[in-house]
Amino acid sequence: MSTKIIHNRIKCLKCGDVIESFTVHDFKSCSCGACFVDGGKEYLRRLGNRGDWEELSETVEEE
Repeated sequence: MSTKIIHNRIKCLKCGDVIESFTVHDFKSCSCGACFVDGGKEYLRRLGNRGDWEELSETVEEE
């Protein structure tokens, strides 16, 4: 079984921005620079302090 990424996004709890990565190496940051998202639909990568963002990604399990 594998996991398919539908949306790769987070919400910054400091500035309120919702940021989403759409493709591999599509590295995005929120406007205050507290957190970052990367990976598109290939992988979920986050940078910053874990307490600074809310996970909003959507995934599904596939066989």
